[in-house]
Amino acid sequence: MLDVTGWAILTWLKATLLLAFITGGAWLLLGSDSGWFWLITVGAVGADLFIARQLSREWRYEAGLRWWWTR
Repeated sequence: MLDVTGWAILTWLKATLLLAFITGGAWLLLGSDSGWFWLITVGAVGADLFIARQLSREWRYEAGLRWWWTR
C-alpha cells in the first residue's frame, strides 16, 4: 500500500514543484502585470489539477490489484 501511495504522492509533489518553478520564473521574467504571466499561472493550476486527477485514477487502479484493497 505504501509503495503505491508514496509513489503517487512523490510524483504529484515533483510535478507541483516543477509547475511552481515555472510560474515563479514567469513572474520574475514577465512581472505580475503581464497577461502572459496570468495565462501561465492558470495553465499551471489546470495542469496541476489534471495531474492530480490522473494520479488518483492510477492509484485507484493499482489499489484494485492489491490484496489490501479487495478485502
